[in-house]
Amino acid sequence: MQGEDGTGPVAITGRHRAGHRWWRLAAAAAVAVTAVVTIMQIAGAGGPEAAVPEAELPLWTGAPWTPPPNRPVSIAPLPSPSPSEIASVPVADQDPPASPSRSSAAPVTPTVSVTAAPVPAVVDLSAEGRQDWAHWGLADATSLNRRRGAGAIEDLGGTPRGRYDNNPQRFTWTGGSPAGTATGTPTGVYSCGQGATMSLRAPAGPSVRTLRVYAGVWMAAGRLTVSVPGATATRTLENRDGISTNRFEIRYRAPAGAEVTVTWTATASYHPSCGNIDLQAATLS
Repeated sequence: MQGEDGTGPVAITGRHRAGHRWWRLAAAAAVAVTAVVTIMQIAGAGGPEAAVPEAELPLWTGAPWTPPPNRPVSIAPLPSPSPSEIASVPVADQDPPASPSRSSAAPVTPTVSVTAAPVPAVVDLSAEGRQDWAHWGLADATSLNRRRGAGAIEDLGGTPRGRYDNNPQRFTWTGGSPAGTATGTPTGVYSCGQGATMSLRAPAGPSVRTLRVYAGVWMAAGRLTVSVPGATATRTLENRDGISTNRFEIRYRAPAGAEVTVTWTATASYHPSCGNIDLQAATLS
């Protein structure tokens, strides 16, 4: 097809080529953009081992936080500890409190026993009575001598007494009071008739103690009764025709602070005027 100036075919061909060229440029540009995008995606991915970006946490969509209202609090004082609940804190340079001894803490079963034996020809009261000793009748019916400074053996009295000086055995001592010494005295005291009594007392405790009582009868019968709180023991002696003496050995124990009581009683009299019981001495060890 020609134009009016004879150049129509040429102009048409030229526009067709120009349009075709523009399409090619657009396609090339699209390919280039695609390549660039692909390269950027590959570069941004960092390869198959690249870390995947963490997903963003959703924002809080609830109601805004407000502090709880202030409420009054009631505070009660702690109870004061009792004295037994207060811990004991040791003080420097101070010894801890002593523990109670086993003997004082443990319960004590009261016991008492009495045995009788002949009196030796001579009795040394000072050697036998390590805690205390006593002797009756040295000068008269009221005479009582004992270890100087001691007083554990008590005379509780009884019925009226007399003094005698023909005891078969002898008694000696040193360190006495009021008489400092005596050598082989045969003296003692007696009480006449059935029902006559003489009584002694001495301290008792958890440890076993030994009290020896030198006593006898003349034409009479006698009973020795020994008691501690919770226990009692007795022994008897009799002579219808003359004099007999015994050493009554008493072994006893009782709770701390207790006492032992000894009572010598005439249970019978075989003399019309004065069948009697007698008492010479006692020792405590």
